[in-house]
Amino acid sequence: MHALSTRSTTASVPPLSGTPAPTRRPRRWGWVGRGVRPVAIAAVATATITLTSTINQSAVTLTAADVIELGSGITVTPAPGWTIGNQGPGWVTLHNAFSTAEMEIKVKPSNGTDPVAVLQNDISHLSNVSTTGLTNVRDVSAPTAIPLGPGNFQQQATVSYNAEGTSVTGPLPVTGWFTELLNPSTHQSAFVVLSQNGDAPIRADGDAQAMLDSMQ
Repeated sequence: MHALSTRSTTASVPPLSGTPAPTRRPRRWGWVGRGVRPVAIAAVATATITLTSTINQSAVTLTAADVIELGSGITVTPAPGWTIGNQGPGWVTLHNAFSTAEMEIKVKPSNGTDPVAVLQNDISHLSNVSTTGLTNVRDVSAPTAIPLGPGNFQQQATVSYNAEGTSVTGPLPVTGWFTELLNPSTHQSAFVVLSQNGDAPIRADGDAQAMLDSMQ
């Protein structure tokens, strides 16, 4: 399972496709000082939040040249440095260095024509459509829907949230956003979950937005 460190979180508002990621306060790594390289990666792993229920394969460092097939002609191009945490038919979880941010993508059939309604339905059935293990999902923002250009998906809806992840010491707060990409013509949708904590670098939002854009 992949997860995040135990520093406190700040709310993150999801960027919309084609718009810059919001500016977030830079965060300091409590165990890395100026000019000092981390020396206890194993210790860091013991203080992480578990966002996925199982790990079926070893992490593989990816580059922007790698493309992950999700089926039905849909792919995602990972941000540099992100790794695969788990993968199955039509879905994948990716996480950044030290697992301070994680992105889960699930491509699935959908007969809906309203991306907001499809998104809200997926959130209400989160345990059935996501392996993140998030609990106590709250402070969900009002859905924001935008049209997309020609491509795999024509519509997008996004909401931000606060929730609890699971750690070895108990529940730990995380923030992030849920996004639904919808193609009413092919009856396909992609449910995307971004989760991150207070130690996630400022570039995590931009990385997630770039991967979301690559699917469109």
